[in-house]
Amino acid sequence: MSHIILKMMVILSLVVSLQAKDRGLSQTHLTSVSPEASSSEIAVDTNIEIRFDIAIVEKSIKKNTIVIKNNNKKVKGTTTLKDEYTLIFMPNENLLHGDVKVKVKRVGLYDFENQQKNKLPKFAKKMCSLFYDDIKECPAYRYTCKVKTKKIKYTFNVDDSTPKVVSLELNKTNIDLNILNTQDINVTATYDDNSTLDITNDIQWSMSDNSIVSITDNIITPQKEGTTTLQATYNNVASTQINVRVYKEINGYKLPPEPDETLNNSTLLGIDVNGNGVRDDVERKVIETYVEPIKIELMMSYTKVAQKLLENPVGQALEYQKEFEKASDCSLYLKRQNIYIDVKSKLKFVENNTYNTNRRVRAYLDYNLALSGGVYGSSPSDWNTDACEFDVEKMLKDIK
Repeated sequence: MSHIILKMMVILSLVVSLQAKDRGLSQTHLTSVSPEASSSEIAVDTNIEIRFDIAIVEKSIKKNTIVIKNNNKKVKGTTTLKDEYTLIFMPNENLLHGDVKVKVKRVGLYDFENQQKNKLPKFAKKMCSLFYDDIKECPAYRYTCKVKTKKIKYTFNVDDSTPKVVSLELNKTNIDLNILNTQDINVTATYDDNSTLDITNDIQWSMSDNSIVSITDNIITPQKEGTTTLQATYNNVASTQINVRVYKEINGYKLPPEPDETLNNSTLLGIDVNGNGVRDDVERKVIETYVEPIKIELMMSYTKVAQKLLENPVGQALEYQKEFEKASDCSLYLKRQNIYIDVKSKLKFVENNTYNTNRRVRAYLDYNLALSGGVYGSSPSDWNTDACEFDVEKMLKDIK
């Protein structure tokens, strides 16, 4: 006997627990819920719909009329009417695999057919009929026809069979971009089933400096010179960061980045990103000032020596003087070809731009002092193409 009672108690507890889990699904006027209670393999982009067989009172719908929890975490979304009979909840983002608990608060319905309480007085009915062809449209009549639903609670399960993004890959590595040009960029997603898809149009871009470039319709457009990092994100999966450098170009010469003045002047040698032996701020000034390629090459020869002597202005003063003489011989050879830069302007340019801090001026003065009393110079026989460190003959042909 006790065994039978125990069995009945177990069955009763299961029934009670099921009713607690799926409460309010059996009530007057409720025709369906979607997804259905205890459903599985539901898509991640599912909306919640609650349908009745009579019209819903719109004013009874509140922001939290439908509340859902996905894996016990509340999901934000919008509750509204899909039509006059159907409530709909649209999540702001896709659901995650696991249980989704749905709670629907009581709402008002218009029970015109079975109105039994609070019937309108005859006088009120007559007044409604004077102003409304259909008495159901009369606010006073509609007010007396309201009924309340019961609360609804139930659960369904979201399927995780939809492929998930495991990695993102950009079709570019590091990007060097002329400030006058644009460049396209694409992003490919790899899913956990090894499938791939171009998702460029769905990407969220992030940059360390948003002022360097902009991205619209997968086109990178430069805004100003500088460097920034670029990273793509989709569904909380991020790509590797790439570096983007926007540069300025003059007659085929790519200007190095404008260095930070404080950092550049904090050391004797300063910053030389491209490692060509000329400090970046000086190189930019040479290219912007002289413009013509052959004159740029000549001035780069002078500024390379000017930069080198900072390291050992006294011990290697004679070697540096010989390198200056060689650059001067190249200049004199070019003068014969009707390509001329005034000697004083060359010297002034080099001194003003290379020796622009107290330490650099001190090194230059030490260099001059080390050469004091000596006689230096070269003969006309040295004014030839060998004096130029660059392919002067080719450049002269290009000019012609």
